[in-house]
Amino acid sequence: MPQDPTYELASLEESSQHLLRWLHDLNVDSPEQQEKAEGLLISTRHAWKQADEKRRELTRPLDDAKQRIIELFSPYLNRLQTAINILNRELTTYHQTLVALRLDKEREAMETQAVRMKEAEETGEVVEPLKLPDVPNVVKTSRANLGTVTYRDEWQVQVVDAAKVPRDLCEPSLPRIRARVKSGVTTIPGVLVTKTVVGVARS
Repeated sequence: MPQDPTYELASLEESSQHLLRWLHDLNVDSPEQQEKAEGLLISTRHAWKQADEKRRELTRPLDDAKQRIIELFSPYLNRLQTAINILNRELTTYHQTLVALRLDKEREAMETQAVRMKEAEETGEVVEPLKLPDVPNVVKTSRANLGTVTYRDEWQVQVVDAAKVPRDLCEPSLPRIRARVKSGVTTIPGVLVTKTVVGVARS
């Protein structure tokens, strides 16, 4: 029989009421208060672990069911993604071919016009503007039967020499900084290291 999360939580909260009640009047200013607070810290930490374990116990069937559904759908989703990749590759290749063709034709027309204008300067002839070449119009968004397909520029970046990357594009790694500080190095350029004390309770 599945457990009732609401009932389980209420039971845990009921068992820890005496712990949480102390928080309102907590004032550690003597060895006796320190000993009492340390005992409360250990007990409260233990209560937290109990609640976390119960939460994991209650959600484990949901996690397992979720994983089974993910694994069930994965082969089909992978086949669809392969189809999407192939279609995207073919369409973007064709789109780029059209763009390159149009740019080539426009460049040829401009070069021809430049030659004609230079010749006209020598002869005094009036040069009529050339008609743009008759090439397919390349649109960024194409309308299909079921919707639209948009072709957009996308930049791929790869760091080949990290030392040459401008400093403002570098992101400091907090995990590495913390590891360095834990190793005993507390003076790091550009980093403010402040020492604090935390209580670690184990039961």
